[in-house]
Amino acid sequence: MNDLLAKIRRKIGQRQEVGESSDTIRKPDVRMFFAGDWYLETNPDVKAQEADPLDHYLQFGWKEGRNPTPNFSVKGYLASNPDVAASGLEPFTHYIEFGLREGRPLEPRSASSGRLPSDFDHAYAFHSVQDQTFPLAAESLDGSSDIIRKPDVRMFFAGDWYLETNPDVKAQEADPLDHYLQFGWKEGRNPTPNFSVKGYLASNPDVAASGLEPFTHYIEFGLREGRPLEPRSASSGRLPSDFDHAYAFHSVQDQTFPLAAESAENVMVILIPEHNTMSGGIYSFFSIAKTVYNLRFKHEYFVLLMTRPTRSNVTYTRQKNFRNSEDVFRFEQLQRCRAAKTVYIHIPEYAAPGFVRSIDHDMMHYLRSRERLFVNILNQKTDIMPEKEDFTDLRSIADGISQSVAHHAYFSQKFADKYDLPTLLLPAYTDLSGYEPLSFQDKDKLIIYSPDDSPWRESTLARLREHLPDYTLREIRDVTFDEYMDLATRCRFSITFGEGFDGYLAQPIHQGGVGFAVYNDEFFPSPDMLHFKNIFSSGEDMENNIVDRIKYLENSYSAYQSANKAMIDLYHRLYSKEDYIHRVLKLIRRDFEYYPLHMTSHSGIRL
Repeated sequence: MNDLLAKIRRKIGQRQEVGESSDTIRKPDVRMFFAGDWYLETNPDVKAQEADPLDHYLQFGWKEGRNPTPNFSVKGYLASNPDVAASGLEPFTHYIEFGLREGRPLEPRSASSGRLPSDFDHAYAFHSVQDQTFPLAAESLDGSSDIIRKPDVRMFFAGDWYLETNPDVKAQEADPLDHYLQFGWKEGRNPTPNFSVKGYLASNPDVAASGLEPFTHYIEFGLREGRPLEPRSASSGRLPSDFDHAYAFHSVQDQTFPLAAESAENVMVILIPEHNTMSGGIYSFFSIAKTVYNLRFKHEYFVLLMTRPTRSNVTYTRQKNFRNSEDVFRFEQLQRCRAAKTVYIHIPEYAAPGFVRSIDHDMMHYLRSRERLFVNILNQKTDIMPEKEDFTDLRSIADGISQSVAHHAYFSQKFADKYDLPTLLLPAYTDLSGYEPLSFQDKDKLIIYSPDDSPWRESTLARLREHLPDYTLREIRDVTFDEYMDLATRCRFSITFGEGFDGYLAQPIHQGGVGFAVYNDEFFPSPDMLHFKNIFSSGEDMENNIVDRIKYLENSYSAYQSANKAMIDLYHRLYSKEDYIHRVLKLIRRDFEYYPLHMTSHSGIRL
């Protein structure tokens, strides 16, 4: 169990957020807010070691109860957010990446149930959710590590938009951020579509008097201090100053919960992570929900997407990172489905071990009082799939427990027996019909690569920079799916440093490019792929030969087309929309393809 938690924490820790295109800058968000000098003065023993204060805090300090700033209490944040404490995540990083926007408390609140307070003003909830989810301007960085001097500002700065809005700056071929910091803000030019230099200075006269650049001030101080972006006028219709944003998502969900779900006799729930972020797994969960809905005339389930239960009840209402029309609710609302006789819950593999412990007495009573409760584990990645012993709690409450697996490589009798679960193959399917591919001649000299860590990543990237200086290298980090697909279409080549047979390999290939990966038995469907021009046998093989492989492919259009076609043909053999729909229908009907060997009498039984 400890090994599983360690794997999950490593996976969570590998996820990076918007704006980091440089390989060398891993946590601009944390360093931006970290009070280094104060930390050293407060901890003279650390100062005596001449250690980097942030490195010390991230490695040792927070575990010892040392605080990163005068106004942030490590113990207070963990005490008031038990789900963060249970995850083992470093609290200040969590607060910067999620807690700040979610309105997480810094200190424990007075005793309460965590539900909406009786005096909560529901009329403002939609305003609050809109304010909290209004999309930030897309960034466009070229990935070269030597140009990022101010990771805090560049992380939020809308460079492309700034150039398009200011054609005179674009004509100068000036770096947009450098121009803004030196001249632009003084001339009243804005750094993003949603930040007004004049508005911020007018509403914060102390900042105007100081002569400080307003956007930097907002990022470093104003965001945390809740500074207004525009002067507020009387009866402006804005949110009242005492409005509790933390409850806004709950209120919207309560007001929009579908009446049809409350009267449905069969309810299917697909659990998703509570944070509004992007990953291939999250995309696939939404795809399953959409397909189940589209098949509604062939089954009797009402399908709901719900954020997994946590003690803090963090949630959101609409996934903003890719096109979709799905409303999102929180798991505790399932109790409103009082007419449900059958409940069928799909749980991501990493969330399965703690699921039962995360629900309260009322929810447990609700689940146990259903006529039938089925649980399916969404096994997306075997390296974070729990051991079969970790499903004991789920087996104790469910009438049947199963798994659907996302990769052909672990769809077999062996894996049905390993986890002691009836098993169905359900590969991720991404409908790319709305994205037109580009030919080699129309693509940019761009190489995109995944944010995953691997032992050969840095050496491979260093060789590419040295031997292919005319190519731009761009790390894919915390962009929306549309933004990613734009890059996947424009790039000539892509590299995945992760599991290999993944979206960083597939999508650029579907868009007419060539993706590179290192083969492994765990995720690739067949060792025959070692004969493909874009698949390397090892990390060392990739490091030593990727430059020559790229030069060969870009100098031979027929070879480039051949490499692309070989992969397209493979994908067509493995995946199709028709097959995906067929498999989702099998999942709905619990029509599994492998059963553990000891289940000898499963015929006709939906276990």
